[in-house]
Amino acid sequence: MKEILTEWRKFVALNEALMLKPGPNGWDKYCQLVAEAYAAAPEYEDAAVDSFKAMIPFVNNMFDKISKRVDIQFIDDHPYETADELRQDVNQNKVLKISTLDSDHMVFDPETNQKFRAVHDYMTHIQGNTNFDGRGEIASYNRHIKTVPPAAYPALFTEVVGQACSFIVNGEFPEQKIAILPGFDYENVGVVEGYDIVDKELVKKGEEPEEDLEERCQKGYKTHPKRKTKKMYGKTYRNCIKAEE
Repeated sequence: MKEILTEWRKFVALNEALMLKPGPNGWDKYCQLVAEAYAAAPEYEDAAVDSFKAMIPFVNNMFDKISKRVDIQFIDDHPYETADELRQDVNQNKVLKISTLDSDHMVFDPETNQKFRAVHDYMTHIQGNTNFDGRGEIASYNRHIKTVPPAAYPALFTEVVGQACSFIVNGEFPEQKIAILPGFDYENVGVVEGYDIVDKELVKKGEEPEEDLEERCQKGYKTHPKRKTKKMYGKTYRNCIKAEE
C-alpha cells in the first residue's frame, strides 16, 4: 500500500504539477475526497447511464484501430501476472491477450466490456508504459480523456479515477458502480467543488490553509480540530490544546 501511494505521488507530481502538489493537503487529500465520493455513490443510478453509453463508440473505434496493430485474443483466464509480461507479449509476438472473466456490466454488454479492457491495457500499459497499480489507472484517465467525447467524462472518471483512488485509500478494489461522482472537475483533475487551491493545496472554502508545521504538540496535548494554527509575533505555530478538551 505504501509503495502504491508513493507511486501515486510521483505520478501526480510529474503530470499534474500545475494543479496540486504531493502531500496530505494536495493529491493525497484529493484522492481521499474521490474515494469518499465513490463509497457514498449508489451502485446504480439512471442519471449515469447515458454517460456510460457515450463511451461505447469510443471503445469500438479505438478497438478497431488497436486490432490493426496487434492480434487481440480473448481467453478464459487471467493472461498476465505483470505489465512487463503484457508488454513482452505485445512487443515480441504482436499479441495482446484479454481475459473474458467477470465481463458482466450493468451498461456494457460482455463484448464491449472486453473491448474496453483491450483499449485500456493498450493505451495504458503499452503506450503509457505503466504497471498494474494505482499510478497506471490515473495515467489511463489522462490518456483516455483526450479521445472520449465530453458526455463520457463523468463515466470515465468514475470507472478510472474513482476506482483507482478507492484502491489507493482502502487497499482493495471497490465494487463497480454505474454512478456519477459530483463535485469534481472531470477535465482539470485536482479541482474540487467547495475547495480553493492555495499554494497547490486544497483548502476548504472559508478556512485558512493548514500550514505544514514540523513541531508536534507536547505529551498530553493535541492539535485543535478546527483552529489548527495560531499566529504570535508574526509567526505561525501549531494551536495545541489539552487532550481531554
